[in-house]
Amino acid sequence: MWILIGVVGLLGLYALAVEPFWVSLHDLHVDIVDLPAEFEGFTILHLSDLHGRVGAFLRPAVRHALTTCDVVALTGDLYSPTLPRDRLVQHLTTLDSDKLFYVSGNHDYRHGKLFIEPWNPGPALLDNRVVRLTKGEQYIWLAGLPDLVKGRPQLGQVVQGITTQAPAVLLSHRPDVWSMHGVNRFQLILSGHTHGGQVRFPWVGAVLRHNRLPKRYVSGVMVHKGRPTLITSQGLGTSELPIRFMARPEVLRIVLHKSTGRVVPEV
Repeated sequence: MWILIGVVGLLGLYALAVEPFWVSLHDLHVDIVDLPAEFEGFTILHLSDLHGRVGAFLRPAVRHALTTCDVVALTGDLYSPTLPRDRLVQHLTTLDSDKLFYVSGNHDYRHGKLFIEPWNPGPALLDNRVVRLTKGEQYIWLAGLPDLVKGRPQLGQVVQGITTQAPAVLLSHRPDVWSMHGVNRFQLILSGHTHGGQVRFPWVGAVLRHNRLPKRYVSGVMVHKGRPTLITSQGLGTSELPIRFMARPEVLRIVLHKSTGRVVPEV
């Protein structure tokens, strides 16, 4: 009995004091049909669900990735009610404003309005907007939606803003956008919100999924023939309880490649 209590206590200590701060950084390579040659190897550093945590910005590998990537994609949920906003804002303001793009998450709203002061994202705010990312004479589209529940997403309006057949990437806080009508205009979707379940158990998976997508999906890469590739980050912070178990916080470096025409398996 005492051994069991000890094991449970150690696991609880790990979930509270170790894993929430054990940030991983890893690369995901994505094939994009008709990707312009200039964008071969184009990198998008994906940050999500910070919830006031700044530990990732202190890691040398992440700092290097922030300076060497082509785009920084920040997909919502900036703050926590228990952590000071100013500390995070100090790091956000050091990011290269020319390559930073942010879409709002559900925790970024108060009384129905976006409330992310004292940070001012300026043109980095991509809610219901689409922009061209240009390299040389070639370009791709980058679009964003506000939180699907707390915000006022206008997917149709965004799609109409994509005026050519160049590849398009969508930023959305919630992965459920993958199921929305019209989303097939995009080749890649980057999202967060789920925290990878935040607490997961062997053979059981995530206790809470925070999405309605099939096959108990909570994070990682989902590919399905005829649909956009979906990548959902496990995020960096925590919500409700300050714990993580088998769902480490992460920073993703998305590397784009021109599709070789291989068949993408259904998942």
